[in-house]
Amino acid sequence: MSTPPLADRPGPDVGALPPGPSPAAWPRSRLRAYIALEAFAVALGYVVAVLWDGLPTTWSRWALVAAGAVAVAIPLGIKSRRELRQEAEARSAETIAIEADTKLRLVVGDVVTPIAEVVGRVHQAGTETERGSLRGQLKQLIVEAAANLCDGERARATFFELDSGEMRATAWFGRGDQPETVFTDAPDDRRGQEALLLVRFHDFLLVDDVRAETLPRGAEPRPGATYHSFISVAVFCAEENLGMLSVDAPEPYAFDETDLNVMRAMAQLLGAGLVDRR
Repeated sequence: MSTPPLADRPGPDVGALPPGPSPAAWPRSRLRAYIALEAFAVALGYVVAVLWDGLPTTWSRWALVAAGAVAVAIPLGIKSRRELRQEAEARSAETIAIEADTKLRLVVGDVVTPIAEVVGRVHQAGTETERGSLRGQLKQLIVEAAANLCDGERARATFFELDSGEMRATAWFGRGDQPETVFTDAPDDRRGQEALLLVRFHDFLLVDDVRAETLPRGAEPRPGATYHSFISVAVFCAEENLGMLSVDAPEPYAFDETDLNVMRAMAQLLGAGLVDRR
């Protein structure tokens, strides 16, 4: 479908005024003043209507006036509470957005930049010894960033490096217990087979609770495991499979989609630094 020329496009309605902000978007003090003014106007209108024919002369008429006042006040009060709640929710959303922006700046400035610098130095290294040292530094930077950026309390991040068909932990950061799992392709190692398939197909896995009744294939925890939730992400670059980056936490439902995106970004950076430059 072709786009019409600028001269043929309908212009804006000059006579129409842009819609003003809703009361929920006003500052809190202004919103309260608006509610008070509205309540005063309603109350004044009701008093005028009641006094139009003079003051009530019997108790039954006074009771009727009081009932009418309550009937007017209840909807007005509900409306006012709703507007205040909407204003509080809008401010809460704004606060969350500011915190997310602050966290994003922290990630880019304090985490991604130094990691990217190490990735560049890995591929500029002149000797294999220097390159190996920088790759070890990169692994540690990645697991520290993953453990600190993900929201789970006492989270532990681990990089399981793929070597000769097996994956074992070569870098970790977080809780004191050292990761001991070795993933193999042995017939009796179902967890290892599934982990190797995850790496082979460049996949990821987010498990909210390993004690749940229904789990994905290969998500069963090892005996004596201290975690309830985890994320596992394949580490690769192009067609070269390099291992698996994981983060786990003792409590269930510790991680969400944001944490998964952080882990995938960390895995990509790690893969860019570990790939053979040839």
